[in-house]
Amino acid sequence: MGELIVGRPALRVNTAVSLPLDMVSVMSLLYRAVPGSGLDPWLVSTRRAMPGQLQHDLDLLHGFSGRLLYYMEEPIMRFDPLRDDRLDATIDDLLDFLETVPAADYGVMIESALARVHQDLGTGLAAPTGMDEHAWRRYIEPGLTTAGGEEVLRLIFDPEELKRRTIRLIRGVWDAAYQSEFERLRPRMEEAGRVARSFAGKGLTTAFGELTGNRVPSTLAAGLNKAARVTFVPSMHLGAFMSFVLYPPDVIIFFSAENVLLGSAEFAPSALDVSSNGHAPEALVQELDGHALLESLRALGDANRLRIMDLLGSGELYAQEIVGRLGIAQSAVSRHLSQLERARLVVVNPRGGMKYYAIDSERLEAVAGTLRRRASESALAAKTIVAT
Repeated sequence: MGELIVGRPALRVNTAVSLPLDMVSVMSLLYRAVPGSGLDPWLVSTRRAMPGQLQHDLDLLHGFSGRLLYYMEEPIMRFDPLRDDRLDATIDDLLDFLETVPAADYGVMIESALARVHQDLGTGLAAPTGMDEHAWRRYIEPGLTTAGGEEVLRLIFDPEELKRRTIRLIRGVWDAAYQSEFERLRPRMEEAGRVARSFAGKGLTTAFGELTGNRVPSTLAAGLNKAARVTFVPSMHLGAFMSFVLYPPDVIIFFSAENVLLGSAEFAPSALDVSSNGHAPEALVQELDGHALLESLRALGDANRLRIMDLLGSGELYAQEIVGRLGIAQSAVSRHLSQLERARLVVVNPRGGMKYYAIDSERLEAVAGTLRRRASESALAAKTIVAT
């Protein structure tokens, strides 16, 4: 007979369509929706059209709790959106609740978000117990991305203003950016939710694979030890991404409603490398090892090869077209194309007796994503060194 141990209850796997939770997703997507991000063009154009003050609030309240954007999930999860009587909550239900939450509780929320940043970074720092500005500056520094330290400091010392700005942001994104889009797309989200329910009974791993087309990422798997319930939530405009909230005992996994409805769960993900605990879309791309990354960078490290990549950016070309546009010898173009092909940055499609070349967008995105991840980790490490 084996050792006697205390077991843990199995995870409950559910699905839900939730406006409050969808606001978590769409706000984080709008926050990251800048040209070149690889996100849905609707998100980029919608962010660009938002009033300046609203954009500032978006960047401020998402920009001080690290890459994982912890703060803006705090007020939404405080609402308890998965409670049975709140599954059909409206934006007014959410905002009315947030108005009743004491301002001091918003101070607790901001401290909770910052504590989670420090836990992730392993700094060992705890929130200052008093109003020492120097100590607080040191504490908030590691989590700053797009927010200014002095403005964040003012919010910490003025929870009434923090509450006002938080509610104003949610109301502003809804009124100025998302209300009509949500109402237009809600039927498709509900249909995606019905599809998701057919997978939920098969367990987390199967449901995750069927709904996202990927394996459970390690960052999510590590957080499941503290979870009692996993809820899959359809969200629009995610495209090839997924994102999740780790808020024990709940885990919320956002999946692309559109991809599931189109039957294309096994899509090729883009390489926006933003590890998402909450809102940041989790880019499930192939991570390039050192050799593959170096080979790709060497292939890009030549003016003529970069020109070839620029030419192919507008669509595939056959070899002779590339020779004509570059104005260099055909043998030289062949060598450049061979190196780009070896690095898997371009693909060759023989057709009609000619070779057509096109950018391998997945590989190029993987290169960009790997570099972004390394840059983000280096920046966070540098901030941690400064903080300690």
